[in-house]
Amino acid sequence: MTTNAERVGPPLPSKRLVVGRAAWWIAKPRARPPAQHTLMAAIREEESATRKLSFADALKDFLQNLSFHCYGKLVEHGRGIQERFFWLICHIAALTILIAFVWGTYKDATDELVTTLYDPLYAVSKVPLPAVTVCSQNRISKRAVWRYAQELSDKDPKLRNATYFYGELRAFSMYYGIDDIVDYERVLRLQSFLDQFDTGPQDVFFNSKNRLHTLTPQCSDILVSCRLGGRPFDCMQEFRETISSLGFCCTFNFNGSFSEKRPFYQRFYGVDMGLILTLRAAAEDMFFNPHNNYPDPQSGGVTIRYVHTGRSTYLPVRPRIFETLPEARRIRPDVRKCRFWDEIPRNFTRRYTFSKCISACRARSIYNLCECLPFQLPMHYIGDAAGRVFCTLQHLECLNQYKFKWLNVITSRDYMPGLEHEMEDALYCPDCQPSCSEILYNVRGAGALALHNPSRNMTNVRSSISPGNNSYGHDSSELAVVRIYFAETHIQYFRQIIKNDWYEIFSTIGNICGIIAGFSLIGICELLFFVAKQLWHAYKAERKSELWHTRDHTPRRSRARTRANGRVKATQQQQRQPMELLILP
Repeated sequence: MTTNAERVGPPLPSKRLVVGRAAWWIAKPRARPPAQHTLMAAIREEESATRKLSFADALKDFLQNLSFHCYGKLVEHGRGIQERFFWLICHIAALTILIAFVWGTYKDATDELVTTLYDPLYAVSKVPLPAVTVCSQNRISKRAVWRYAQELSDKDPKLRNATYFYGELRAFSMYYGIDDIVDYERVLRLQSFLDQFDTGPQDVFFNSKNRLHTLTPQCSDILVSCRLGGRPFDCMQEFRETISSLGFCCTFNFNGSFSEKRPFYQRFYGVDMGLILTLRAAAEDMFFNPHNNYPDPQSGGVTIRYVHTGRSTYLPVRPRIFETLPEARRIRPDVRKCRFWDEIPRNFTRRYTFSKCISACRARSIYNLCECLPFQLPMHYIGDAAGRVFCTLQHLECLNQYKFKWLNVITSRDYMPGLEHEMEDALYCPDCQPSCSEILYNVRGAGALALHNPSRNMTNVRSSISPGNNSYGHDSSELAVVRIYFAETHIQYFRQIIKNDWYEIFSTIGNICGIIAGFSLIGICELLFFVAKQLWHAYKAERKSELWHTRDHTPRRSRARTRANGRVKATQQQQRQPMELLILP
């Protein structure tokens, strides 16, 4: 027989009703459920639930899944220490080579501009005619000096004659670098006399520029006849009196009147189709002979050639064009190593050139050291002309003292062994850079022939001759013919272009990184994401540590403060209660 217990069988597990989290299972949905754990326990549970890998484990996982080549070999399971060390050496060598190649590419990219041959057969008819300046070798006219000596004799209170002042005025040769006079006290006495008796109504001191202008031979005394493109023209209308490093001279095409494009037949090519000038040098009008003079352009951009009387001189011009594209303006001048014509408008009349910049730098240095400006330099190179004075005979000692400095100009201080003292004494002009676009006129293959029949070259187209001009006669010893012409029908046209644009540099560096180290843009993004993620986890851990520290100490302080307040209140209540006395018999 079976008992009741056996019929019932084993006891079934008790079933428990599981209450869902939906709103209809909650008796009071809006009621806040009671907190079953303390706040600190909840923070510990949250930290244990959100606990991440350590940095070493995260780095190992990152290297195993990184898309860069072979970095997983460093942490791959089963690799020996020797093999891991071998892969570490390989990666270090690859990174070293990569850095060297990338640095070389960057240094090469800093040379932003490259010169290319744009047009090897550019028509010379499109090339502007250069400016031509004619200066007389005789810088001071003898006739003008005699007139000036007579003026000084009339002003002299000691009544010294003109012959005395004519001999004293030989000191004016020092303005042109001829220092044959050793008696400086005599020169200073002459300058003191000029400052007192030869000043204009608006001048405080002797104006050397105005006086030397009157003593220089005039253009009408030098120019005999002029022809351009086979056609004669009036010399006095096309030539303009200008100032140069040699003093006052006569300049043709100063304002660029012949710089526009011309028809093909007016290309000024050939001996007879260029600029033909017949010049005169009167030997009897020469005041002094600068026998030691030599071509000294000083600041570049000028080609100087001497023309001898009694000869026909041929000056073939071979121009070359250098142009920089306007896209190069976004590059800094110190990187592209040149300046455009409108980048430094100050101190320049129309456009920037390297020659003007050097001259302006030299003018500022001369004025700062000697407190005067030579008459050959424009006054606007040193700013406001108010209160400025031109150098006189009393300043020549200072000018000779620093002559070496002003004849040696540098634009950068590159170390050169053996030239340390010269670099220190030279004039430093860091703001002067070569012109980005310019036309270089080279005079090569110049020659001279004897002038046998000058009369046919003396077609003077001037309608009237000034009283100071003599009849020229047929004496070829005073005449000289100059032929300036283009020697080529076509020239070379060079352009400076940007060597590497940003996308080309990016592509080059990307190829180098991909070939040497297997880098890619995706791998770089992975690396940046890993670094940002680790920094974020470190920041969160620091914030949680601060929160733990703050919340752990706050309840203790509040409980201690509560107990202290309770003791104070109990003491106060005991003091307020009336004292009960128990009297025993």
